[in-house]
Amino acid sequence: MTASPIAPAGGPAAWTADTLERTWCRPFTPGEIDALDAMLARIRSLTPDLDLATVTADTLAVGGLEPLVEDLRTRLVDGQGVVAHEGFPVADYSTDELRALWWGLAVLIGTPLSQSHRGDVIGDVRDIGTGITGKAGRGYTSNAELNFHADVADLSGLFFLRTAREGGTTRLASSVTVHDEMAARFPDLLAELYRPMPCSWQSNQPAGQPGWYDIPVYGRSDAGVSCNIVRTNILLAHQNTGAPALTERQIEAVHKVVEVAGEPHMWVERHFEPGTMLWVHNHTTLHLRSGFVDWDEPERKRHLLRVWVCPPNSRHLPDSFASFFADTSAGGLRGGYPTTSPHPLFQTT
Repeated sequence: MTASPIAPAGGPAAWTADTLERTWCRPFTPGEIDALDAMLARIRSLTPDLDLATVTADTLAVGGLEPLVEDLRTRLVDGQGVVAHEGFPVADYSTDELRALWWGLAVLIGTPLSQSHRGDVIGDVRDIGTGITGKAGRGYTSNAELNFHADVADLSGLFFLRTAREGGTTRLASSVTVHDEMAARFPDLLAELYRPMPCSWQSNQPAGQPGWYDIPVYGRSDAGVSCNIVRTNILLAHQNTGAPALTERQIEAVHKVVEVAGEPHMWVERHFEPGTMLWVHNHTTLHLRSGFVDWDEPERKRHLLRVWVCPPNSRHLPDSFASFFADTSAGGLRGGYPTTSPHPLFQTT
């Protein structure tokens, strides 16, 4: 097969372990913690029983959080694509208060999205014994290793409340750098990744639709290169949904993305402690979680809160991504799974 002349993309989101700005991960300032606490107080004044369905961006004033919110949007969408803040004093708050605080920050950053057909706009990330390979398997409710992937939303946010006894470490890699490495070393395989291939809905498809959709792993627009990959959802689409089978070349190409991302110079790793808020821009950043062994005591088990958010400054996506994201325009509202629920769910387990 003749190598395809796929051009590298570069840009601020194309980083390696050595070039990622060290400020991607920093402690919260005392002023930011005070502003988050003030936002929670505002939520309590609006709804003493913390009914999050009544909490919207219109009911909250950004106030002292405006610099944090604007910095997050800019650095995620237009910059390196990953930001973490550490040190929020989670032990000083109840789980319900932390859930309310996380929701308030999410609605200030953008529009929270449903993470399944159930309408869960806050996902509880903890092991409830699900697998990752079945028709409805979801990694965030298992303790399995989740290899490098991108969620189906512009932004993913994780709020670490409790950590596991062993494992559960996070790695992050630039999917743009992976693209450019493949352009230099495996251009024929990269060309395969620009062509649509079946991807499983994981039982979250719209009513009356097949269990898969066709979308490429990589695409390009005037905003640059974008990536969309959950390896198991692609490789198991034929087995789990009856989608057309992948060719051997397609399978090799999908594996190669994860293989290149896993090369030691490509990723940064951190074992986040309780009180960390991690944000990634899924179109340019891949994330991985190692498998973990949990505590025996229920009150100590690993627990994170997850949101998927579309910010108002969302990037122009490739037209080839429209099969899932529909609105690919800059500033478009898209991402997440369609829901059949008339009401959003703020707690899933």
